[in-house]
Amino acid sequence: MLPKWGFFKSFFEAFIEVAESTPLDMCFCYFIIYFLFPKFLYKGRYIGMLLLWLLASFVFIALYELNAIHIAPYIRGWFGMKSTGPSNINYAYDFFVLFSQINMEGCVAASIKLGKLWYIKQQEADLLQQERQKIKSDEDHTLIRPAFLTDLLTRMESIANENPLIAARSMKKIRNLMLYILYENASSKVSLHKELELLQEYTDLEKLTAEKKICVHTSINAASLHETIAPFILLPLVENAFKQLQTYNLENPSLNIGIALHNETINIKVDWSKPIETSSLTNGRNVILHNISKRLQLIYPLSHELNMMIETERIFVYLKINLRKAIN
Repeated sequence: MLPKWGFFKSFFEAFIEVAESTPLDMCFCYFIIYFLFPKFLYKGRYIGMLLLWLLASFVFIALYELNAIHIAPYIRGWFGMKSTGPSNINYAYDFFVLFSQINMEGCVAASIKLGKLWYIKQQEADLLQQERQKIKSDEDHTLIRPAFLTDLLTRMESIANENPLIAARSMKKIRNLMLYILYENASSKVSLHKELELLQEYTDLEKLTAEKKICVHTSINAASLHETIAPFILLPLVENAFKQLQTYNLENPSLNIGIALHNETINIKVDWSKPIETSSLTNGRNVILHNISKRLQLIYPLSHELNMMIETERIFVYLKINLRKAIN
């Protein structure tokens, strides 16, 4: 018959034994939510995640067994609770008990993490719905009113006193953008070549006048001089990325712009960095994307695709337009 040790002695012994093994539980849970999720789940590598989860389960089962054999008996001995173990050990039973225990803890930690991410996405969805309602109330669907020029001129006021050289380099680009806005904004079509030139000038201006350094990589493979496009489709896409990067607190913000023309179809890819677990709709900046979307629906109703994808550390915007199928 096993000796009776009393409630308090049994309680404190069990408490210390559980506290001593808690770091193993924490390491297993952190391995799942801070390694498997970012490296595998968020990137769609589900099979790799499952295999590593199982491998980690076997490793931690071995660690639990070593803990039960070499550490737990000493804790019981400190309380004078030494006892002889059973003569017949069912290893298969012990394995499945430990396997169920640690994976239950891992699943609880994973559920909390996924619940937090779902809450963030739900906030984004609610904000997106609010922005759609705001856009519906705007009756002017055909005229784009760029806001970036006002922002650039405001920045130029302070730069002109501090760095006249940068101000001088910027004025010609600002003049070209202003003329383009005044005379091309109401046109139904503009030269794609001209639109890309203005896009490059706007990008250069943002890099010159930005309050913090942004690493910008541009790849444009659209040399056709004959194609046309509706004005202010491409510029607002890049403007949206710069505005979001200015609101984020990032050590090394980066922006990639890729444009390629295949026959009459243009493919645009814009992606930029963002903080982990931060809403991509900060301060309602993606209202720009939805204005572009409504403009595309009017001009290229059945010949465009506009998609946005949010990853852990980056936001991607993809736009594909068949330039020959516009409604004039």
